[in-house]
Amino acid sequence: MLRDTIKDKAYFDETIEFSIETIGEYVDDLKNDESLSTEVKMNFSFGIVEYLVSLMHERYSRGDNLIELKPHLLSALEYRQWQKDYADALPENEQVERIDWEELHEDDMRRTLVWFAFAYCLDMGQDYYQQVLDLIANQGQDGLLDNIAVAMGDKNREVAQSTLFKKRFGKLYDVVIAEPSKRPALVKAYLDAWYKAEGSPGYHLMDTDAYIGYWCWGAALVVKLYNIDDSSFIDHEYYPKDLVHWQGNSK
Repeated sequence: MLRDTIKDKAYFDETIEFSIETIGEYVDDLKNDESLSTEVKMNFSFGIVEYLVSLMHERYSRGDNLIELKPHLLSALEYRQWQKDYADALPENEQVERIDWEELHEDDMRRTLVWFAFAYCLDMGQDYYQQVLDLIANQGQDGLLDNIAVAMGDKNREVAQSTLFKKRFGKLYDVVIAEPSKRPALVKAYLDAWYKAEGSPGYHLMDTDAYIGYWCWGAALVVKLYNIDDSSFIDHEYYPKDLVHWQGNSK
């Protein structure tokens, strides 16, 4: 059954088919196109991870069985490792080309929160979390990422004392540094402000395939990670409760 209430199944069938085809084309090029430079292969690997994260988002909106998303998480880890391997293989005079792909930008934080939300809620395990955290790196740069990483098991990580992206993620940062008793109200405040903080994108009004569902994955991640009582906001329109309350083979 559809989890999204704005678009129909046919719409999501089309967007998901496009994502799967695009991922397949990228992978085929990586494995078979000998004309690609190492830098291009690094960029393609990044693109595959980005499409895989979006694909999980799309499939959640369509109402797919969540256990079916675990292979996408494994693939995301594989191709993120490929990205690093290609970056490491760049000639010394081209190492600068990796910087923009590996630095922490605002959209990277958004993508990371989606990835972490699916990985943690679907119980991918400590080894998986640590591998992803090691690949993403940027320790000590952003307090939101650092606190989440520590909660996910990266105990020796350096922790920054603020978030780099206060306008977009400041209310989520407030959740992770708050006393446990205050967290439910702070998550609710974050959910209420989330759409505006995202820039009020209005993707559902566009005559394109840009819309893939409005879900606040950061809220899902912190609720699961910090065991926050979600009873006061469980039916919030942006809260992906099915992911948070997934319990292995019972669903």
